[in-house]
Amino acid sequence: MSFSATSFPTLNFDQPLIDFVQLDSLVVMKIVKHGDIEFYAGMSKVAGETCQGILTGLISIEEKEKKLEITNCFSTSRPDILADGDDGSPHDPAAYQDTKDTEVIEMLKRFRMMNIDYELVGFYQAHPFGVCFNIDMFFSLVDYQSSQQNAVVLIYDPIRTRQGNLTIRAYRLSRKALELANIGDWSPEVTKQAGLNFSNFFEELPIVVKNSHLINVLLAELALSSRGKKTNTVVLELGTKRALERSVKASMGTVDELNKAVNAYGRYMTEKQKYDAIYASMMQKRL
Repeated sequence: MSFSATSFPTLNFDQPLIDFVQLDSLVVMKIVKHGDIEFYAGMSKVAGETCQGILTGLISIEEKEKKLEITNCFSTSRPDILADGDDGSPHDPAAYQDTKDTEVIEMLKRFRMMNIDYELVGFYQAHPFGVCFNIDMFFSLVDYQSSQQNAVVLIYDPIRTRQGNLTIRAYRLSRKALELANIGDWSPEVTKQAGLNFSNFFEELPIVVKNSHLINVLLAELALSSRGKKTNTVVLELGTKRALERSVKASMGTVDELNKAVNAYGRYMTEKQKYDAIYASMMQKRL
């Protein structure tokens, strides 16, 4: 997904730009579930990589509206830092990336067989408070927008969402940023001449969530039934089977280290008692 800063692919600027992003409610639920499970289990810190996944959908260019329809998504695999290879050595990052790419291709093939939209239209990430802008995200966006100029990244904020406000933002690189990426020259003079700064490096697109008629009726009934009643959000907690499994695995790794330290301390105390007894006997003989 990333590449060197001096080898950007040739970009195509002939495609018409979309005006907004349309999300299916299925995509919203998948992103929220994935982000909450990974974030509240602390797996972003354990794996050293943010929660992320792939977006699929299609582009609708009409006379009245130009939109990007995101109809499905799936999560990508993450490195397991506690698992080693067959020979006991840590996993190779290059091998992990190859495995990750293979899994993405296989998933897209399954989408195609099931008649699901399989065109890559971007990716999503989960970042607390929306702190997402970094060099890796830029490289990934250039990689996606080099083949599909209307590709976007969705940033999900689990903190603000837990407070009651669903926070998902859509970003893409601006035309000026893409042109400089195509040139590959990021010197201060060229950047200033192009008029590129922090305010126009990324473009935020409006998001529209699309629900079916049955979902709209259900939401209306829930809104009416919850008026004047205290809601218990405990029953709405998402399943944490996968997160619990990884957390237990991480705990097992730390417990093993603790057992080694306890055993080493026990051996030390045994040796200490042995030498203390020898010292006491020698002192008695001396007296």
